Amino acid sequence: MKRRLYAPAVLVVGLLSAQIVATAHVYLSNLDLLQATEAVMRSGYLAVPNARVAEQLDSLATAMAGGLFFTLSIGAGLSLATLIGAWLWDRVFRRRRTVLFFYLLIWAAGIVLVNDNGWNLVASAYLVVVPLITGVAAIELLPARTTLVSPAGVFWPVSAAIILALLWSLVLDRHMFSNIRDHLLLGNRTGQSITDAYYAYTLFPAEAFKSLEQKQLRTCVLGSSLDRASWTRLERTVRAHDYLPIAAGNPADLTIGLHTDKKRFSLENNRHAVLNVPADDLLASPEKALVVYSNRLDRNRMFRTLTLACLLLGLPLVLFSFLFSIIGILPNLFLTVAVSDVIAATCCIVVGGILLVPVYQGHTATAEPATSSMAFSAPSPANRIAALRLACENQRDIAVEVIKKGIENSPHTAERYWLARCLAYTRDPAAHDILLTLADDPAPIVACQALWALGERKNQAAVPEIIDRINASSHWYVQMYGYRALRTLGWVQPRSPQLSY
Repeated sequence: MKRRLYAPAVLVVGLLSAQIVATAHVYLSNLDLLQATEAVMRSGYLAVPNARVAEQLDSLATAMAGGLFFTLSIGAGLSLATLIGAWLWDRVFRRRRTVLFFYLLIWAAGIVLVNDNGWNLVASAYLVVVPLITGVAAIELLPARTTLVSPAGVFWPVSAAIILALLWSLVLDRHMFSNIRDHLLLGNRTGQSITDAYYAYTLFPAEAFKSLEQKQLRTCVLGSSLDRASWTRLERTVRAHDYLPIAAGNPADLTIGLHTDKKRFSLENNRHAVLNVPADDLLASPEKALVVYSNRLDRNRMFRTLTLACLLLGLPLVLFSFLFSIIGILPNLFLTVAVSDVIAATCCIVVGGILLVPVYQGHTATAEPATSSMAFSAPSPANRIAALRLACENQRDIAVEVIKKGIENSPHTAERYWLARCLAYTRDPAAHDILLTLADDPAPIVACQALWALGERKNQAAVPEIIDRINASSHWYVQMYGYRALRTLGWVQPRSPQLSY
């Protein structure tokens, strides 16, 4: 029993340590965002996130929910790698000091890597705390005897993992993730709950390690050293690039002042000069200077890459480890270890296959029946979704056909999602009203795509409707898509009534 629960126990310890770090990480980031959001709202701008979301930013529960993203990505990857390394060090390499030294070199290299563009305390905390605690747990909880080193002990879990990887490679194409979303997650209540949780909480951790360029709204202070003409031109320029001027004395993402030579602007952060730009260059091509400024401040570039790698590789393997170990507990009470391993491996393959079925059906769904009308009336939701996706990719005007079919009232979330995207490419006036209805859809994934489509249609009449939804929505994701739609329509934040030269 101890052998069977060894991996899950160690991984739980590692994930809990990651969750503690992640909660603190997201909580501190949320407090910074709250301060910035309040400054934006006080200055009279349209705030994203809005006041309803801002109320949650100082909540520990919100930070814990958002921190799960880091726990299940960087936390899962580091915990699994540490578990494997500790087990190999003890059972295979017999605790040789040379191997331990090699491990320490890899560990140090990882810490150096995430600090390649300047000191990153939070990223370093993950790479120090999670491996250290997981490593101690892995050594302390290691059973005195184990058959894992035997061919039989390794064969079945490794074989099951390889078979599952081969099965899932059948759906490996550019649509794989959208097929998982459309046919596995959105096709049942549990999956919809996971999707809703994703839309409700993932922007909090995302904000915690985005670069300045990737953030939607940034604050800017125009220094007192600027003359009136420069101040006025810069105010319009930075506002057009979503660096919103706020009153001096507030913490800001960017402070612009006049350089000592009077011919250059100084771009500063926390009173530290980051970049000096010729005045004419900043006013003529602000995008280049702002990108360079963001890159110089970006401490999370490698941390984002590592987190993504852990999410794609570490999380699936951690879930497999839990599943294999837990399934093997019951037969292990009555049968030999070898037989229980066979049963656990078989059950894991069966579970993975069951989850694969709807994704595979979406992967192989026929999208081109004899007529478009038949496609949107197909009895299989997978075929209808495939037809809508194909129409969207081809930017085909299908408004007349879908209005006849009433697809906007479909009980299938994925159908309404793809319908919203398709309506971006129609000029039919009726599409505008359908998109406004879909923008109020209870599924945030549908509302987001409806707002995106309203922006793509280039209809300026949608601006007030989108602003109303940004102010009323309780979903940050919906607000984000709404704001992007406004910017696509050419809308720019109005000048703050609180500011003057």
